[in-house]
Parts: sequence; structure tokens; C-alpha cells
Amino acid sequence: MGDAMYLGPAFLFAAFASLFYVPGFFDTPLGMLTPRQFVSQSLFGVFALISLAALARSIEHDPMWPWRPGFRRVMNSLLGRTQ
Repeated sequence: MGDAMYLGPAFLFAAFASLFYVPGFFDTPLGMLTPRQFVSQSLFGVFALISLAALARSIEHDPMWPWRPGFRRVMNSLLGRTQ
């Protein structure tokens, strides 16, 4: 069906982001955060944004999404339909 060139990095960076999540971050005032929590949450934000950007790029370019012509071509050949 074609390679998912951008979907893989989206999942990879989402996994990295989950490693740095700080529970209750939005309930804690910034002045009460420890430097470790602040750095961890900053890394979470960076990796989450990279993951969302890779997902958006995947939706735009990867042939595995239903609205892409490559997906329709593969599905038509699998179902034995002619164009």
C-alpha cells in the first residue's frame, strides 16, 4: 500500500513526548515548579508539537489515508474494480 514515510516519526515523537509528561502540570503555578518539572514539561511540549507536525505532514503526503489517490488505487486493485 506504500510506505508511511511521515506516520512513523509521528508515533515515535509521541512516544518520546509521553516520557516527559508531568501530571498536574496545568494545575501547578509556574513559580512552584521545580526546574526538573519545567524542563520535562518543556520537552513534552516540543516533542508533542513535532509529533503533531509529522502527523499533519503524513495526512498531507502519505498514500495510506482514504482521501489520497494512492489509497483509492490500491483499494480498487484489491477489490478487483476497473477504473
